[in-house]
Amino acid sequence: MRGEVSTGRKAKRHPYDWYVEWGWEWEQIVGAIGLEEAVTGATIWDPAAGEGHSAEWLESAGFKGQFILSDIVNRITPERWAVFERPDNISFENICFIEDDLKQRDRHERISIWSNPPFSYRKYWLDGRQVIVSEAFVRRALSLATDRVVMILPAKWLAMGKRRSRLVRIDHPPQFVLHFCERPSMPPGDMIAAMGGRAFRGGMVDYCAVVWDVRKPTLPGETRTIWLPPLGLIEEAN
Repeated sequence: MRGEVSTGRKAKRHPYDWYVEWGWEWEQIVGAIGLEEAVTGATIWDPAAGEGHSAEWLESAGFKGQFILSDIVNRITPERWAVFERPDNISFENICFIEDDLKQRDRHERISIWSNPPFSYRKYWLDGRQVIVSEAFVRRALSLATDRVVMILPAKWLAMGKRRSRLVRIDHPPQFVLHFCERPSMPPGDMIAAMGGRAFRGGMVDYCAVVWDVRKPTLPGETRTIWLPPLGLIEEAN
């Protein structure tokens, strides 16, 4: 059963593009760009939280600060809350990131947004044109974050065409583009139980992570590209 974003017919995809990362993706991202939020005290907000995999793995990577999790559907069950090391430091709001305001926003002076956002299930009107939800997510995140924005996206998102490419070429060039050399498997969340052991094996879609530092905007042409090593690979620098 194949259901990853970018493959198959729309009828077979999850209606909200709820595709679940295993979690090691966050560990690799932290290994490449660091987790300065653990030092600066910035809150980390995941506005497409799903079951909270980002918070679980960023906790294990050393983040002991405040998390905000939000999503259009609340999928974090009491059993899922139990996996967090410090559940009292994690709050959840059931909102649409694009259309709704975060009720507790004023209580957090500094915010970084780390997320595996929906890719294409619907379009939104923005500045007089329709944009896919992933572009809307990025633009919204860049307007709300005070520190960093980190988004896991299908690699094909980088082939933006004439209109959408303005986002990264002119308006908001990323600081980093991180390419996963190990292809993640991101099954639709509602099919994981049925897929069993196959759910997180045999990924069919290439992914990357795109990073912006809101405090120090990157100039056009200055984006750095980093390839993240395959899992378990130990290399010695020559």
